[in-house]
Amino acid sequence: MNHLVIFIRFSVFILILFALLILLYIVSRRVYQQVKDKRFRRRYLQIEEELLNALSATEPESAALLAEKYAKYPKVLTKLLFDYAKVLIGPERDRLKIIFRIALEKKSTRDLSSRRTMRRLQATRLFGFFFDPLKMDFMLKLLNDKPIVRLAAVQAISQLPSAEALSIVFRAFEADSCPNVHSYTSVIFSLGGRAEGYIRETLKNPISLEKIALLIELVGAIPIRSLCQDILPFAGHAEKEIRIKVARALGGLLIPDSVPVLIRMASDEAWEVQAQAIKSLGKLKSPEALDILAGSFYSKNWHVRFNARAGLMNLGEAGVKRLEEIAQQTRDGYAAAMAAMALHDIYLSSESMSS
Repeated sequence: MNHLVIFIRFSVFILILFALLILLYIVSRRVYQQVKDKRFRRRYLQIEEELLNALSATEPESAALLAEKYAKYPKVLTKLLFDYAKVLIGPERDRLKIIFRIALEKKSTRDLSSRRTMRRLQATRLFGFFFDPLKMDFMLKLLNDKPIVRLAAVQAISQLPSAEALSIVFRAFEADSCPNVHSYTSVIFSLGGRAEGYIRETLKNPISLEKIALLIELVGAIPIRSLCQDILPFAGHAEKEIRIKVARALGGLLIPDSVPVLIRMASDEAWEVQAQAIKSLGKLKSPEALDILAGSFYSKNWHVRFNARAGLMNLGEAGVKRLEEIAQQTRDGYAAAMAAMALHDIYLSSESMSS
């Protein structure tokens, strides 16, 4: 019995000692990290002050001197270059490029081959701001890396003005089996009108529904009006999400010739497509849409009725007349209430403008 008591007490002592050691480790680790962060911040502010002087100096040699002086602090320099490269262009960006080439390029090149994904990602993002287009071969190799690194490479390449770079971006987009929709949207949107021909050709290729939907939405968001005829064939696509994107894109393009297509889509079997088509018709402010907008007040779906309300409000006196007719009818109370609400909003708006 005494042996059992001794064993239990010893076990409890070991557990308490182990818990204390863990607590000591946690506390010491936190203190160490706080000291490290404080030292990093102090160094950051010190170098930042000199960097600002170098950026405003008349002679470019000041940037080279700063790079040589602080090359032994690559993490701090990397953070500074990231922060300033996002907001600077022109000669100031060239000064940052000098600092990158002298202090960080060799290390970043090594990091591109690192086994650690985060190192490769950071190096890719840094090269995205400063790499030489003539050395694009190494950036192309990253298109076979993990998705997050591959996307960083695509973003970097997309900043180059050459047609070859844009072609690479869209080839990578087509080949990506699991594309990051939000990131590719940002990359392609940033290209603006330069993306026109590449979107047109990509839509002709056998790509996934997700990619088709993304490109169609971008056509309306950028917008690229010359691609209207390229997205119209998708208005009858079997996939509901594609039809929704087409209806939305046409509302962004605001091309009068698309009214007949939107009128057909307003009678789609899916209420989501109907609602988006009605919303786009309202933006186009076409008299041709009067009947379909008025008829949509009697839809069983609230979103369709609400978008029809906004559409008739956009059509001036003709729209107001239809709203009055709908508000006075008695066969559908929901339609009458929606029309009355629209008329009330119009009245309040005219009152505020007159006052």
